[in-house]
Amino acid sequence: MNKEPLKFKNGKFKIMLIGDLHESYDMHSENAAEIVEDMHALLSKAVEQLNPDLVVYLGDNAFAENKMQMRSVISRIVYPVSVKDIPFALVFGNHDREHGVSLQEQMRLYNEYDNCYLFNADDSITGYGNYNLLVKDSKAEKDILNLWFIDSNNKAENQELSYYDWVHEDQIEWYKKTALELKEKNGGKVIPALLFQHTPVPEEYELLREAKTYEKLDSVPGHGKWSNKNYVLKDCVEGYLGEGPCVPCLNSGQFAAWKEIGDVMGAFFGHDHMNDFAGYVDGIMLAQSKTAGFRPYTDGCRSGVRLITLDENNLENIQTRMYHFKQFGLKSKSLSPYMQNVTDRQDMKLKVAGTVLGTVAAVTTAAVAVNKISKNKK
Repeated sequence: MNKEPLKFKNGKFKIMLIGDLHESYDMHSENAAEIVEDMHALLSKAVEQLNPDLVVYLGDNAFAENKMQMRSVISRIVYPVSVKDIPFALVFGNHDREHGVSLQEQMRLYNEYDNCYLFNADDSITGYGNYNLLVKDSKAEKDILNLWFIDSNNKAENQELSYYDWVHEDQIEWYKKTALELKEKNGGKVIPALLFQHTPVPEEYELLREAKTYEKLDSVPGHGKWSNKNYVLKDCVEGYLGEGPCVPCLNSGQFAAWKEIGDVMGAFFGHDHMNDFAGYVDGIMLAQSKTAGFRPYTDGCRSGVRLITLDENNLENIQTRMYHFKQFGLKSKSLSPYMQNVTDRQDMKLKVAGTVLGTVAAVTTAAVAVNKISKNKK
């Protein structure tokens, strides 16, 4: 790939993550123009204030039924980044392959932009868009950071095993082989790495604990084989849990491979629109990035981007945080006043309270009616 090499600047390297835009060609449905305005406002303000060295789209990016439409949608989502000539990369999500344009054609359209670093490293393995990018030090003399981009595929062929597919064995073997080749070129030392993919790994459930009875309203039901319990974040985990992580029910050993090789310091995921938590499992950071869009289900004005900041003199100290729409001082044009001011958790509690009050009112009304009937009979 003939691109300007990525490198640290003044000792720092900043990566901005954009999750689950679900942007579509449709501009005729209600609030479509306002939805795009809100998305552009968020991405433009984030790029301006955070000044990233690389932007990563985390999948479920753009939907269209033909090449012409897809080119238009892609231009819409990359404009705030490309107009600043900031390098960008991406992974594909499960929904990116459910429309009328193949992943191969989508890749060609993204690469019409000179600042796009997306490619497919090996056509012989499962998925599309498995690749890695190396980042040089500030002097551009040595590769000191590696970035993995892995395709987490779509739905599982065997729905009895899992609803969502997983990263397959041949992808894991490609990762291990490539990592060891990089290690050999690096004098026998692994190159520290971050990894990006759409669907999270099952180990995310190790960041959660089963909710106690009194925590019911602050918990979420799990997904798949974890759906019989409700969960909250462990105390050591930062961020917000808005839904049970939608991970594969089958563990393919991807996380175990990271531990075996020893290069992955942190892995970052999209897929779950509400979640933006981050915590460590066996020394590896697992972090979710909430949707940055306004078309898919979201948590009101809390759509946002995640920023990762690395220091070339202390790579293992990963600094990361979410920046939400309202934190940039932005005002939504597409959301109702209620959705602009009430969080997902507050909305749920209000609905529960409304249901309880409605039930109490109904019981009270019924009791009054029964009392009147009894008096009339007397």
